[in-house]
Amino acid sequence: MKKTLITLLVSGLLAANAQAAGQDNTWYGGAKLGWSNFYGVDESKSNLAIDEDNDEVGAGAFGGYQINQNLGIELGYDYLGKYKYSGTRNGAPFNDSVEAQLAQLTLKLSFPVADNLDLYGRLGGGYGWTDSDELDSDSRFTFVGALGAEYAFNLDWAARLEYQYSSPYGSKDDTGLRMDNGLLSLAAVYRFGQVPPAMPVAAPAPAPEPVVVDKQFTLSSDVLFDFNKATLKPEAGQALDTLYTQIEEARPKDGSATVIGYTDRLGSDAYNQKLSEQRAQTVADYLVGKGLPAGKVNVAGHGESAPVTGESCTSKSKRELIVCLAPDRRVEVKVQGVSEVQQ
Repeated sequence: MKKTLITLLVSGLLAANAQAAGQDNTWYGGAKLGWSNFYGVDESKSNLAIDEDNDEVGAGAFGGYQINQNLGIELGYDYLGKYKYSGTRNGAPFNDSVEAQLAQLTLKLSFPVADNLDLYGRLGGGYGWTDSDELDSDSRFTFVGALGAEYAFNLDWAARLEYQYSSPYGSKDDTGLRMDNGLLSLAAVYRFGQVPPAMPVAAPAPAPEPVVVDKQFTLSSDVLFDFNKATLKPEAGQALDTLYTQIEEARPKDGSATVIGYTDRLGSDAYNQKLSEQRAQTVADYLVGKGLPAGKVNVAGHGESAPVTGESCTSKSKRELIVCLAPDRRVEVKVQGVSEVQQ
């Protein structure tokens, strides 16, 4: 019987593999109640048993220390009830009962099979004592082995279903018989000092990458100014208001705007340079008046140095040449910076 129990214990433990036992280095305690069965009874030769009752209610209490997830040490006490039998002893009728109790110390080996379910085994020994109503008492070392399953309801409470084998109890000389015991029990377990797992803290979302703004807007000088003039036409406000809205939509942050004036090639270089600067300044003043920071607005004039028409305009008529060179007369606004990031 002992070899069979040990084989079952080892096989059951090796077949298991996740954890419902208490946390490392914590204490636990519990109580159990179940069916106690006496078997393997070996009676004295002077006894002739005619009737027997080997089933009883067993109960116990235990406490233990959980060393780690797989190993614990457990101390317990079991009341196993009475084996009752009657017959003849030395030719005379008798009616006797033998009471069995056990104090035990075992190692508990746990192997998880789910987040809240363990299979476990216990191996160890104890001090078993028996008392006969009609004869004497006996006490001796008792082997203890158990297989069970433990289910955790929460951090503090768990339940066990366990079968425990212990042997031997009594002696033929003192109590009139020797016997084994099997206890099938259901237990409630309370685990002390359990600490809730730390809740994971979500990492802050990374800040959105800033968006670099690098835009250029071009306005025809003929829309903004009369020929050879640097003052705005009445209708120029609409075009500049649209430009200001486009700059605001870009939402530049810590950026800057550079207003650059250009002219055509008609006239002297010095005249065209001055005119381009004046026109650029006029546009810049308007935008500042609308709301752009004055310190973030730069002004430059490039005169006739960067024509977009190239050498395509060759007419000898001044009127036709003025019309052909219109694309060269322009104001460019370059906006650079970082757009405001929307959280």
